Amino acid sequence: MSLPQHKAGYRPDIDGLRAIAVLAVVVFHLNKAWLPGGFVGVDVFFVISGYLITGILSRNIAAGTFSFADFYLARARRILPASLFCIVVTLLVGAVFMLPKDARDLGASAAASVISAGNIYFWKLLDTSYFAASSETVPLLHLWSLAVEEQFYLFWPLMLLAAYKWLPGFMRPVLGLILIAVSFLVGQRYLASDPSFSYYMLPARAGELMMGAAAYWCSTRMAGLKRGYAELLAVAGLALVAWSVARLSETGGFPGYAAVPPTLGAAMLILAGSTHRTITGRLLSLAPMVAVGRVSYSLYLWHWPVMAFYRYAYGEPTPAGYLYCVAAMTIMTLISYFGVEKPLRAGRSRSRARAAAQFGAVSAALAGIAVYVSITSGLLFKPAGYEAQLARLDGATKPASEYSYNCQTGSFDEHALSDPRCVIGKKGAPVKTLLWGDSHAAHYVGYFDEIGKYAGVALRNISISGCMPLFGTSAQYTMPAIRDTCAKFNEAMETEVGKYDTVILGSAWVGFDRGNSRQDIAATVATLSKRVPHVVIALSAPLFLQYDRECDKKALTIPAMRCDEKRTQRDGPERDVNAYLIALASKFPNVETFDIHNLLCNGSVCRAEVQGVPVYFDPGHISMPGSAALGRTAIAQGRIPAFFMPSRGLLAAPRSDAGASR
Repeated sequence: MSLPQHKAGYRPDIDGLRAIAVLAVVVFHLNKAWLPGGFVGVDVFFVISGYLITGILSRNIAAGTFSFADFYLARARRILPASLFCIVVTLLVGAVFMLPKDARDLGASAAASVISAGNIYFWKLLDTSYFAASSETVPLLHLWSLAVEEQFYLFWPLMLLAAYKWLPGFMRPVLGLILIAVSFLVGQRYLASDPSFSYYMLPARAGELMMGAAAYWCSTRMAGLKRGYAELLAVAGLALVAWSVARLSETGGFPGYAAVPPTLGAAMLILAGSTHRTITGRLLSLAPMVAVGRVSYSLYLWHWPVMAFYRYAYGEPTPAGYLYCVAAMTIMTLISYFGVEKPLRAGRSRSRARAAAQFGAVSAALAGIAVYVSITSGLLFKPAGYEAQLARLDGATKPASEYSYNCQTGSFDEHALSDPRCVIGKKGAPVKTLLWGDSHAAHYVGYFDEIGKYAGVALRNISISGCMPLFGTSAQYTMPAIRDTCAKFNEAMETEVGKYDTVILGSAWVGFDRGNSRQDIAATVATLSKRVPHVVIALSAPLFLQYDRECDKKALTIPAMRCDEKRTQRDGPERDVNAYLIALASKFPNVETFDIHNLLCNGSVCRAEVQGVPVYFDPGHISMPGSAALGRTAIAQGRIPAFFMPSRGLLAAPRSDAGASR
């Protein structure tokens, strides 16, 4: 059956494709391991939108009936009711339950989303620094894609009008292909220098929407395509989408060239369905697929806030948590679709001016509320005495990077090699010990400061976040942004270590435990053992994967919070690499390891606290106050590492209960 797609008509197979797209996104956001490439569902949505919008515009322009007012009013009816409903509910929930700083950020992102600038806000202001909270707890983050689409609608009608007026018919697809290529090139170009721009901004994403436009233009010229070719085209398109969903990874660089397979596949599926009712199209047109596709917009809007709020409060979902989340997003989807999206999309105001005024007034009011929540940090919605209770809990979990005597930088500064500010422990004592590494070395600064003062030992500390302390091979384990500075830092340390009697190595051993890292660590330790009288490897601290440093604060407003973060010793993800490091140290007479498990683990259970006080900043980093508290605890319990014992010297053999071992 041939379908003349140059004419308007309902396509159930497109609703089926919407279902695939939204379910892929939802599954990915539930658990990334379940569907590693599920995020490309957003890109499939872009292709669908580009196809449909280009069709609407092209038909109206060709018929001479195009009106900017009618077009934008139709877009507003389609998009705004459900999105504004999602924003206002999310904003109110966040104002009531989120911490003031998070409510402030939520208000700002809500205001930006109302004016179709959410992607710009997240590009410029979303904290993606090393110690930033997970973006998975940002409730309106998903609205970046809506902003991209809305911005596309601003310029695309103008471009099409110009193309239809001044370009011959055969040149329009050519120009479209050029723009598609440029957009994908922009996305690829900025992956290394500004990945957030590449991910969030229209120039890098417009090609995906124009891929849909290209599908429309091709459909008007391929009505006579043979059924067999249409079937092959549909199968190939579905295969590309399926491969992308199953095989692509968000860590592999996206969008750029990696966005070509899913978007090309979606365009091929749509194009095939425009010429014949293919077998693939019939599968996509099955009633359950169409039903999900029809509510896909509301489901997309609601799945993310539900997951973000759950993770914000309770961390990664348990099996029961997944059920709660799916139930909540289903309920909100149905309320949104049947109560807001469907009736208001079909509604008709008596005049375009009145409809525009209504949408404008509601949007302005919501933007005002969002700004107010941001300015006040949502404190108006908090219970009496909240600020006093919050102040009592504040300050216990600051990271090491916020303290001036912790010389942890984002780039190499030779001044730190002689800066007196970087010396901790006993003031005035000769500096014969060096703490070298990344942020997982820096988080021991508070501990060593306390122990050094007690034992009469001074230490110099210097670290670069994300930079593994290796001689010559650190580049392959480092993020591109700091690769050069990390290499320079470690190159300087090859000479610097010779000035000290003791060098303590600390790193995110678990995070870097891949490829040839163990061989490279062994080579560095072997070199150090020849150049330095005494080498200490600081083992990985206990990792608490569900740890939330703000838990006690959140519990002031969120019910059913459990803030006693604990785990068994045998469940620690650090066990394997720590065992390797202990075995490595045993091969050298002047190398030993340092471990704080005996301060945090009692018997078989480890806790992220000391005497009821939290000592971690995040699942893997100890906070500076926590680090100092661990040092004081070690002194009180007589668990001072042997290499710090003044009566035995820095080369003294370790005691079994001292936190160090050979």
